[in-house]
Amino acid sequence: MPLILWIGVILFLGSGAGSMAQTSRFIGPLIEFFFPSAAPDTFLIVHAFIRKAAHFFEYAILAILAARAFTRSSSLFAARYWILLSMLLVISLASADELNQSFQASRTSSGWDVLLDIFGGSSALAAFKLFRRRAQNKIERDS
Repeated sequence: MPLILWIGVILFLGSGAGSMAQTSRFIGPLIEFFFPSAAPDTFLIVHAFIRKAAHFFEYAILAILAARAFTRSSSLFAARYWILLSMLLVISLASADELNQSFQASRTSSGWDVLLDIFGGSSALAAFKLFRRRAQNKIERDS
């Protein structure tokens, strides 16, 4: 269920509700709080950086939730190929989200965003696999 809910969050943020004009309503006051004397150009750069970081972390969370779901699945196929299935989900959703944004006037679509999403997802999966391996090694040592 958390995976399905997170996919919904990503799709919502990929809509007009996640446009730069909309996110500036809550990101803007934060930037002004932390950088009260920032020039307008600096403000736009920081806002863009926050939005790009959000791409990375949105898909990192997606990948972890997918990995968690697939590794705990009763399907032997899903449990065995959890990395592949998780990456396919990340790539598919990132591509579909950017395609959807290309049809919205308030959004821009970029292949670079898809690559950033994939990097976020693959980084999270590498960390997930590392922690999983360490946990398995600890269990083997303790038994």
